This record gives sequence, C-alpha cells and structure tokens, in this order.
Amino acid sequence: MKLSQIVATVSLVIASGCLVNAYAAEHGSIDKVLGSASVSSNQHYDDISLVNGSVKMASNSSAKSVSTVNGSIELRDNVKLHSASTVNGSIESGSGLQVADELSTVNGKILAGSNTVIGGNVTTVNGDIVLDNSQAGRDVTTVNGDIKLTGKTVVKGDVVYKPRGKKKAFFGWNNDKKPTLYIGADAVVEGNIILQQEVELQIENPAMQAKVVTQINDGR
Repeated sequence: MKLSQIVATVSLVIASGCLVNAYAAEHGSIDKVLGSASVSSNQHYDDISLVNGSVKMASNSSAKSVSTVNGSIELRDNVKLHSASTVNGSIESGSGLQVADELSTVNGKILAGSNTVIGGNVTTVNGDIVLDNSQAGRDVTTVNGDIKLTGKTVVKGDVVYKPRGKKKAFFGWNNDKKPTLYIGADAVVEGNIILQQEVELQIENPAMQAKVVTQINDGR
C-alpha cells in the first residue's frame, strides 16, 4: 500500500472515531412506528426515529438525528444532538443543549433552556420560539407564533415571520391576532428582522429596531 493510501486510511479512521466519540452511539438506533423512546442519563444513541410517540432524553445523553411525527421531544440538561424535528409536538430542553444542525417543528413550540447552542435554523410554523442566553447559528423563523429572545441571546442569521394564510373560524374568516416579537436589551440579531406579516414588536434595543425589514404583500 502506498504511503498516501495509508495516510488517507488513517485519516478516515480518525475522522470516524471523532464522529463516534462526539455522539458515542454505543446503543445504536431506535426506529418505531408506535411507542415512545426514553434515553437515560449518560446514554448515547445513533438516530432516534418515531412516528407515534415522544422522545425523552435525560441529562448528559446524546444522539444524532432525533425525529418524530406525532409526539414531543423533551431534553434535559447538557444533551448533545445533531438535529431534532417533530411535526405535531413541541421541543423543550434544559440548559446547555448543543445541536449541531437545526431544531424544527410544525405544530408545536420550541423552548430552549439557557446556554443552548444551535448550529443551524430554529423553525416552527404554528408555535412559539423562546431562546434565553443562547445562540442560533442561522435563522429563527415562525409563521403563527411568538418569538422571545432574552438574556444575551445571539441570532447569527435573520429573524423571520413568514406570511400567514387566512384562518377560518366558526363565523367567517378570522386572522386578526398578531404574533409578538420580543427582543431583550442584551439580545442581538446579526442579520435582519424580516416581517412578511403584521407583528407586534417589543424591541428594547434601538439598534435592533433599525434591522426591521417589512415585506408585507397585501395582494393589491
């Protein structure tokens, strides 16, 4: 074997070892259609994929991708993930959560504990997003939800309110309630605050108010 081939092989083994150690997936994957998944403290899994069930992860545990369709994702302190997503359910965590990629849900809230670090996007459609003393590496986006950024939270991308369709109530169309964006005095959005619908703004830092970009299409 040539020296270059040996070096490449050793490099691949080292890289693979780092990935395994990062998530230490000695327990393999969990894949269920019915039933929840529970990860104990200091346990480390590969992918966790459910259809009808919730995921609970105790402190100091880890996994790669965590996903469910109908269920919530509950994370205790110092959990490490590559990503987490659900369709019908919320994502809630204790302090010190580390997510390499994104957190996303369709119908549910995202409540991240203090000192959370998220490498990618934080996204909901119908749900609130709360970040406290935390960091989002890309955009924070919702449609029908409030966003609350407190403490020394940093959003490195944009904060985006996407446009809403009309909601039909029992008596005609009802789409009057505005979502609320709260940005505390010490929180920072490095990108823009993009409003594609009407939003109630509660922004304590004038420098953040200057980042507001309104892109409302009223159909006229």
